[in-house]
Amino acid sequence: MFCPRCGKEIKNNQRFCINCGYDLSEDIEQIKEKDDFYQKKSYYKIPQHNSFKKEIRLDIIGGFLFKLFLTIVVLFIGWMGLKIAGHHLISDNLHNDKSKYEAYVEDPSSIPELEQPESLQDLIKNLKDVQNFLVLYLKYSDDSADEKAKVFDNYRKQLLKIEAFSNDNLLKEDIKNSLPQTKKEFKKCAAYYNKELAPVGLKIVTDTAYAKYHLKEDYMFTYKKFAEYVSSDMKGYLYLRAKHHEEFLENGGYLAVSPKEMNLRIADYEKFLNNNPNFSAINEVKDNLYFYTFGYIFANDRQEMKAIKHNTFKKWDKKFIKHNKNSKLNPIFSKMVTSANGISTNQFDSMYPYEYEKQLESIRPLSGELDDIFINLRKSLIKDFANIGYKYVYSQTEGMWTTFSDNIKISKDTLLLADNGQGGYDVYDNKFKKTNQVLTIDSNSRIIIKRGQLLVYNPQCLQISRIEYSYGSFTAKILSSKLIKQYFPDTLIINVDNIGENAVQVTKTTPKQTYMLISHAGSNFDGYSLNSDIPVQKGELSNIFTIDSTDTVNVQWNPPSADGKQYTIVFVTDMTSTDSQTNTTDSETKDEE
Repeated sequence: MFCPRCGKEIKNNQRFCINCGYDLSEDIEQIKEKDDFYQKKSYYKIPQHNSFKKEIRLDIIGGFLFKLFLTIVVLFIGWMGLKIAGHHLISDNLHNDKSKYEAYVEDPSSIPELEQPESLQDLIKNLKDVQNFLVLYLKYSDDSADEKAKVFDNYRKQLLKIEAFSNDNLLKEDIKNSLPQTKKEFKKCAAYYNKELAPVGLKIVTDTAYAKYHLKEDYMFTYKKFAEYVSSDMKGYLYLRAKHHEEFLENGGYLAVSPKEMNLRIADYEKFLNNNPNFSAINEVKDNLYFYTFGYIFANDRQEMKAIKHNTFKKWDKKFIKHNKNSKLNPIFSKMVTSANGISTNQFDSMYPYEYEKQLESIRPLSGELDDIFINLRKSLIKDFANIGYKYVYSQTEGMWTTFSDNIKISKDTLLLADNGQGGYDVYDNKFKKTNQVLTIDSNSRIIIKRGQLLVYNPQCLQISRIEYSYGSFTAKILSSKLIKQYFPDTLIINVDNIGENAVQVTKTTPKQTYMLISHAGSNFDGYSLNSDIPVQKGELSNIFTIDSTDTVNVQWNPPSADGKQYTIVFVTDMTSTDSQTNTTDSETKDEE
């Protein structure tokens, strides 16, 4: 029953509505009739409690499903957007990376050079630049796979040299803390330095004592950074090293990893060795396999022969035999299982089935001096790009010249001369970067190297100059007769400036003698030719000739026309004479030093 005024439910026989105070004394039946009327109309029905709960639950579920649907739609749209953006971002990065490499190609002198460091920070900065360029080279270079493999192999050799840096040399200057003396102190020191070294894939490891430590390659870093760009067998080897990257021996010769890990490591290396016989670094694989097997068999844990440890090793030795039935190492593991006292090192060497170079000696560099990894690449790029050819190399330290070749070593103090095709030579530094220096040489001149010096012969004036380097530039110095004889010791010098209109006589003391015509006056001998009574042997320069006769020989130095001056020299042979020249003043006495 409900109140006619406010609609609140009221109890039967209640006179007043407790909600609004309405007088309910009217006929009860009349009210009931009204209630029945209202109940019959659906839109007057008052919802029941349970039905209301169900509607609320349905509303909540519907709202949740709608929100979930919206969330899925938003996430899908976001995922598609990220995918599209990522595709463009990757494309942009690839484009940017390739642009970076092309910039190096256009300016090969900007290619980073691995240098001998003076501090740890120098090493980190330099090595990071080298590694970043190496990735670009392996990724975008048009070089053959073999050439790329050589460059990457050279990089790995330099890492082995870097491993020689210890707290006795490079690291000593960078220590921020006191030298560690215990394992705990070393870990603290290692944590500090490994954070610094992580960006270039290096870490420090301890030697026999915790106060002695050195740098070492982080195999995991090398795999992640370069595996994508090297050959499949090299990628497999890098993965193998990364998989078993932990140091397996600790101080005192005890295992730093479990026997299970050692079993897996030995098995993996043996499988790789047998599956890749033509691998370029196969000696390194052989050495590692020997090193791990020998270290595992003779680890101090095993040698102490404590019952628990001994049984543990025997269990894993049996598992190795079971899981690697085709292994050539099974006789060694079988011997360790059946022998209570193990085996001796001599027995091990006689049973070991593979060739090896103990302790990686086959791959350790002989020199600890770091080399420029990209020297040959830089040479090649400069040749292709600049279309020039290098001719001569000068060492500032030694003051010596050599002829350029692809095999010549370019050091920090090296300068190079390259023919610029315009009658001169451009000067390049040790990074093959062109300087602002140009050495101008007459186009008719000839360059030769004698006793490590660069000499220039000018046939027009019969002069020989020496290229000298001083105050950062090259100059040509005309040589006197005495200085010329330092480079042509078996040649007698005749100064044509001392020959008049009449013929001069030169006495030979041997049947065969070599002569050189020179002039310090700087006269023009363009077009002059050498004629003689008998054929004479021409020398390496046009002003050098050899007479091999005991007869009197007339030699003329003839002008190109009748208007020019003719020089005539008569050579006679006198085996008893000690003078090499007569009827002419000795040119050497008149030449200034």
